[in-house]
Amino acid sequence: MKNEMSQDFNYDEFQELIDDIQKDAPHYEAMKEENETPTTDKGKKKKRIKRHRIGWYTYFLIVVDICALICFYVFYGPSETVRDWFITTAITTGRHKYLAYILYDSKTISSVLSNNNFVSVEGSTDASKIQFVENPDTGYYRNDYDKQIVQHDEGQTYKIINFDEDGTKGYIAVIYKPENVNLVLSTTGYGNTMTQFGADAKVAINAGGHYLYEDHTISPMGSVVTDGKIRHNSYTYEPLVCMTNDNVLLLKWGRINDVIKNDIRWAVHWSPFLIVNGVSAQYTGNGGLGVRPRTAIGQREDGIILFVVIDGNSGASMPQLVKIFERYFCVNAANLDGGGSSMMTVNGEIINHPAGWGYSGERYVIDAIVYK
Repeated sequence: MKNEMSQDFNYDEFQELIDDIQKDAPHYEAMKEENETPTTDKGKKKKRIKRHRIGWYTYFLIVVDICALICFYVFYGPSETVRDWFITTAITTGRHKYLAYILYDSKTISSVLSNNNFVSVEGSTDASKIQFVENPDTGYYRNDYDKQIVQHDEGQTYKIINFDEDGTKGYIAVIYKPENVNLVLSTTGYGNTMTQFGADAKVAINAGGHYLYEDHTISPMGSVVTDGKIRHNSYTYEPLVCMTNDNVLLLKWGRINDVIKNDIRWAVHWSPFLIVNGVSAQYTGNGGLGVRPRTAIGQREDGIILFVVIDGNSGASMPQLVKIFERYFCVNAANLDGGGSSMMTVNGEIINHPAGWGYSGERYVIDAIVYK
């Protein structure tokens, strides 16, 4: 460290700077007399008393102090935005809740959470509101967002939209053939990467969450249905994101033994529901669920399915996720597992930047929604 600092800092130039500052001071002459003594040389030359030089460690401590002051101002200053973002994001992670309690007391955390909350939509999908259109591209568009979704080439079965709006970056996969959207469950106890899930798929996204055990095995966090059969049963009343055999995205609370009677071909546990039958979720502040990478699925009234992934380099709050689906005229939409698990592949390749707290790259997940 010392050798590095020596190359960048010129002590002689710094000494000259100190001299210039002293010359401008009112008491410079007095200091000059105190700091200089005549020599016995014939020319009566003056000899400057050697001053102490400032070591590199002093500058290091100054930098540390400045950084600490900046952090203190950011987290405890007049703006509550950063504080609320930090607390709600840390509290909603699986392993890093403690970070919120390092900087704030329980009373502050409780106050922030009460002022930032999200109320999922009640009820379940009304299938009659989905009217499938064989060719939705009629040349008439409600706005530019609608045009982005509907306009496509003849024979094109999907498209990818790269968006960057309101500080949120991500990808939308527009699926024109919902009958080819299915759920795939890992056949190993350790899960699969998204590139493995999406190896033979046009588009794939992660789906439900999972429990991680000490031996690195994982299991579904809730009930799972694939190919019309219950693969994992939680035996609880839970939020389920399903696809019926009529290609309707069904959002429904219930026990999987009852929900499967709705003629569903796949189902996965997750929440919250963002929009149900055109009614959006209610929220205050930033929604209380933090700003994180997100994965979500939605369906428009014309039957078009949207896969949404918010990039790990960006992140989104739950209200921002609701607005994305509203913007593209979805009548039903649900959040899926997010954070470091948020991934999308196109033709077997990851197109987003998966990232979580303290790491980046692909994570093993328990299941995936694929479009083949």
